[in-house]
Amino acid sequence: MRVTRRSTRTAAVATGAVAALLLPAAGAFAADTPDQDPAPTATASDQTANAQTASDGDQSVLWRNVDLADGSLAKVYQDGPGRFSAEIYAGGSLIDTLTTTGQAAYGQNNGLHVTLHPDGTVTSWLETAPKPTPDPKSTPKPAPRPAPHKKPVQQAYAKVTLPDGNTARFFKSKGQNTWPRVEIARPNGHAVGTLDPKHPTAAHHGWTYKLVDTGKHRYELAAIDTPKQGANSWVYDFQGKLIEKYTAQKTA
Repeated sequence: MRVTRRSTRTAAVATGAVAALLLPAAGAFAADTPDQDPAPTATASDQTANAQTASDGDQSVLWRNVDLADGSLAKVYQDGPGRFSAEIYAGGSLIDTLTTTGQAAYGQNNGLHVTLHPDGTVTSWLETAPKPTPDPKSTPKPAPRPAPHKKPVQQAYAKVTLPDGNTARFFKSKGQNTWPRVEIARPNGHAVGTLDPKHPTAAHHGWTYKLVDTGKHRYELAAIDTPKQGANSWVYDFQGKLIEKYTAQKTA
């Protein structure tokens, strides 16, 4: 059963109306007792005033009770279409009233926050005390990680320009995992081929390049001319020094 502020006022008016109906009977009992004055009769103006009070009364209806975050109570009333109000009670005393007509209403008391939403719902929360900040403690820095091992770039021992205009760079062996090698490249830097004991020969535009093992882990590079040019050859050591030149014998 809904309890309204208007219902209370209407009950009061009805009680007055019943009393007015009993007035003639009271007057009849007064005629038998001449020493008492007859009771006054309600006038038309009084009845009109009571009727206006009943018709112009508050239309708020208690919609719901809401328990708040700290144990307080919110009584929510619907004041009309889309209109709500909330009375906030703490310890039985009214401490605040919130009213909304399409926008949320907010209230705060001793750390209690209350929101009355446009649909009549109520939310609340309590402020929490900030947590104490722990004393900063020195954190040991992690040991630096060793830099990743990079294979060192091997530098050429020598670089020469071959008779055909290409270049040769000589690399000696270092340890058991490396081999002597010769890198042949064009003048613009484009690679022609790499010679090592497993791949001792390369060719480019009729020229032939050979890595020759002369014994005792000694190697030489031979650059052999095209047959049309006579198949002459030039021999270099790994210091890039020209050590021999062979001229092919021309046949008549």
